[in-house]
Amino acid sequence: MLINNPEFRRNLWLEFTGHRLLAMPGVLGLITLAIILADGPDLAGNLQQLAMTIFIFIVWFWGSRNANAAMINELRDHTWDQQRLSALSPWAMTWGKLFGSTAYNWYGGLICLAVATLAGLATRGAEILVTLGALIASGVLLHALALTLPLHAYHHRPRPAQSGGIGWLALVLAFTFFTKTTGGSDSEAILWWGMSSGRDLFWLATSLFFGAAAVFAAWRVMSNALQVRTRPWAWPLFAILLTIWLAGLGERTSQTGLPFTGLLVAMAMTYLALFSEPTGPVVLRRLQLCRAHGDWQAWLEHLPTWPTTLLLAFVFALAATVSSPPPLPLVEFAEGPMSMAQLPPLVLALLLLRDAGLFLFFALAPSPGRPIWATVLSLGVLDFLLPFSLKSAGMGQLAWCLMPMGKGNPWAAVMVVTVQAAVVLGLVSWRWRLVMKEEA
Repeated sequence: MLINNPEFRRNLWLEFTGHRLLAMPGVLGLITLAIILADGPDLAGNLQQLAMTIFIFIVWFWGSRNANAAMINELRDHTWDQQRLSALSPWAMTWGKLFGSTAYNWYGGLICLAVATLAGLATRGAEILVTLGALIASGVLLHALALTLPLHAYHHRPRPAQSGGIGWLALVLAFTFFTKTTGGSDSEAILWWGMSSGRDLFWLATSLFFGAAAVFAAWRVMSNALQVRTRPWAWPLFAILLTIWLAGLGERTSQTGLPFTGLLVAMAMTYLALFSEPTGPVVLRRLQLCRAHGDWQAWLEHLPTWPTTLLLAFVFALAATVSSPPPLPLVEFAEGPMSMAQLPPLVLALLLLRDAGLFLFFALAPSPGRPIWATVLSLGVLDFLLPFSLKSAGMGQLAWCLMPMGKGNPWAAVMVVTVQAAVVLGLVSWRWRLVMKEEA
């Protein structure tokens, strides 16, 4: 049970003191009394809006800051290693920090919810319960993200994680969810896979889905932090679920259908994992040793997550190509404006493979430094600066061979990018052989 969780009880002792217990209801009561004494034309509606606004500030913004600080302070004060030696399971540690560090915020939030419920039942009836449910689920989502992000970043780059800047991302997400959840009216229907639902009901379901996913992500990251190995199946599964959610919104065309949407989602998640996970000689050497000993379970446990969504991107690209195949002529060069939307799905997947190989090439360098910035700079030169310069100089065909974007033949574009990916992978193989030779 949560109350028997030592981490939860420790946070309760830190968050709740005598004066804080009285301060929260006292301040909220004075604010409510001021609204009542103002005696506006719509007292119940004003109380409802005020209670929801204060809930957003206390739970979303302040709570996200506290959830983020729960890990930031542990890492900054060098007490996290001591907690890792405790007997708590990853699930118990996750729940203890997630709800313990934000307990005082939920204490004030529940008071606001009580006022909003009583006032909302008088103005909107039972519909207010759907809105309040979305507010609660969004709060859990933001707290889980604020807890997960610094712990995940700490394993790759400790200094940015300890700076506390990640917490502002949760606040930006809080504002985004605020505008999405409260903007408009519930009479505005939202279509999802042809099914129509009210705005509040749709965002309640969305908040519950992403909130559950964020809590699960917090548990997975905590498991890795506590040296409990996991297999990389959750990341591609979330990519598939996110694809289903996004593809169901709005009208579906050849560029917004399920396969193409899945390709874009898998690409984005691959880049995110590639640039946030440790990937270098140590990781690759560990994978090689597991494969040499035939220990495929350990190989999966040490495998980074980005190859899983990279493979998923090719699956979606093939599905998009089969469902909407490009024309068959094999020789035709591009002329006209460049457009990412004109790139065939297989070209996008091959570009992703090339970019991942380029990152590995820099990560395997004798002095890797900052492979992320080296990769981004190289891609900026290869994909934008050089093609633009060549096209401006009247060498459009040569520019198209570097970045086949535009009105060119899709199969020729596939062949061009295949050659680029093969060259990059060849360079990665050469650098890996150098690494193995140095270790020998």
